[in-house]
Amino acid sequence: MENNNTLHFYILCYNNTFCAKYQIKTIRAFCKDDFNIILIDSNCGKFEEKSKELYNLCNNENIELLKMPDEYSLENSNSSFILGTKLNYLFHSVIKIRKPKYFAFIDQDMFMFKDFKIIPFLDTYGMWGDVDEPSAQKSPTIYKKDIIDGPWHMHPWLSFFKLDFVINAHLNFLPSDVRSTDTGGSLWESFIEKRQLNKKDYWFRDNIKMLFPFREVSNVGPDLYKDHYFLYNNKECYGQIQINNEFIHMLNSPNDLLHPKVAYIKGFLDALL
Repeated sequence: MENNNTLHFYILCYNNTFCAKYQIKTIRAFCKDDFNIILIDSNCGKFEEKSKELYNLCNNENIELLKMPDEYSLENSNSSFILGTKLNYLFHSVIKIRKPKYFAFIDQDMFMFKDFKIIPFLDTYGMWGDVDEPSAQKSPTIYKKDIIDGPWHMHPWLSFFKLDFVINAHLNFLPSDVRSTDTGGSLWESFIEKRQLNKKDYWFRDNIKMLFPFREVSNVGPDLYKDHYFLYNNKECYGQIQINNEFIHMLNSPNDLLHPKVAYIKGFLDALL
């Protein structure tokens, strides 16, 4: 039975049942807070077979499934804008109505892989996740000692909130064109700057490790990033996998179970489950 201190995971699922399946497995295995998983069918009328698979998975696992309205497909927009728009809908049209005491947005391919407990931190600081900065104003290293003053935001690929901390804010998860940021960049002016939050209180990037397990066969990317991409079925694939504190992030998750990145992540997670 759910208690008042339940952490609600809201996870957008897009054209990928593998990620949904392993989100359920890993959160159940490693989350040490009381939790509730809510998956969102984010296909918006496309990939009907994947939507059916997701429905069956949630039905079999007793997981709540919500459906993103079809008008949020936004096919002619870039992926950062699409994701930010969907997150704005979730926050303002779902979370503010449901009022979970704690909630999280994580990318479908950002998997918990070790014991994780966050509610005590949220009770003190209100939010936790992966701090991101504008491309032109980034701190020179990942270490807290090197943080520079300037705009920042919590990247919604890994972000946790206490509702009381943000309920009266008009959170905006869109990227910021002014500062050239990824999804969530507009959180700076819509919330963080207004509250004058201290970047150091939320900085846990010291524990990030960028892995390129396919580097030896990677040489097809653009200049400066040639070893970040490899060929699979004659298609250029981004090779990075990232360890981020208690999470592993596949990045650009493929929906092919035979894809090398999926096989790598599956083997990594199966060994720990």
